[in-house]
Amino acid sequence: MSTTVQALIDLRNRTLDDYVDGRISKETHRADLHAIAVEIDRILTPEGQIPLEERAARVVAEILADSQAHRAAVAPAKAARLEYWHRRHVERLRREDPQGFEAELLEEAAVDAAEPDEVRVARPILAALSDESIAPGARERVREIAGRPLAEIDPPRVPPSPHVVWTDDDRLSWEESSGGVPCQGCGRPFLGDETSQRDGELWPAYRERMKPIEEEFRSRHPDHGTSWTVGGGPSHCRRCCAPHPLSPAQIESINQIMNRPTSAPTKEVLVRRCKTCSKPIEGDHVCQLADLPKALRAVVEAVLDQERGREH
Repeated sequence: MSTTVQALIDLRNRTLDDYVDGRISKETHRADLHAIAVEIDRILTPEGQIPLEERAARVVAEILADSQAHRAAVAPAKAARLEYWHRRHVERLRREDPQGFEAELLEEAAVDAAEPDEVRVARPILAALSDESIAPGARERVREIAGRPLAEIDPPRVPPSPHVVWTDDDRLSWEESSGGVPCQGCGRPFLGDETSQRDGELWPAYRERMKPIEEEFRSRHPDHGTSWTVGGGPSHCRRCCAPHPLSPAQIESINQIMNRPTSAPTKEVLVRRCKTCSKPIEGDHVCQLADLPKALRAVVEAVLDQERGREH
């Protein structure tokens, strides 16, 4: 592993993700962070001849700078999606351990309200640098962290067609959409009434009100083709914005249509036909001259003429 501050911070982020996703325990998570903090300190202050508080402040500054850079790189719409699933994660943990997690949640809320990030992050790092028992095994523990199997990562999604830039990852579930997560393409909400004709609004007035809305949309999506809306909500671009998810009721209706039982096929009734004239055979069937094939009718007529000649 490359021994750089950034490599160690990347390991720290992996450790945080592993803990949040339940792959490591709380004790392992804390021990990992302590070892990583000690190794970052060794790089930033190799001689260790400055006050402990200043050394800890250097480590904290590097971690917070990385965190801020990550937050700045995340689009607001994607940040809203992450925040939605964070809330869901909190709700799930609360259900699994209502009493213990409620106490921890209240403690974290109190800390957030009372202390800035610098103070909160600095406390465990200062404790790690102060604990002389951590330093001897920190380097080996960091190697172990780096050697852990990575969580399975899905391959990057590609646009479903050459005419769009959104991918399947940008599609929201109905749960996300109904939970208020905005469009991942443009960051705008789905619901609203800005594009619908309001009660009592005359058509000329409606078109006049829509002109600046349409112009603003085209300025953001020039030459991108057509748009779509959900009801009367904001306009979304077919090139940039993944389609709005179907509701459970819509999916149920589609399933009913697709799986509708078909009526049993009508039993075929076999009809016996005359091999000479092809008419159905009913009762005492006699072929009529007009029903015979042309060539056969000519022969029959010749025979009839011959018979008539004999009669004379």
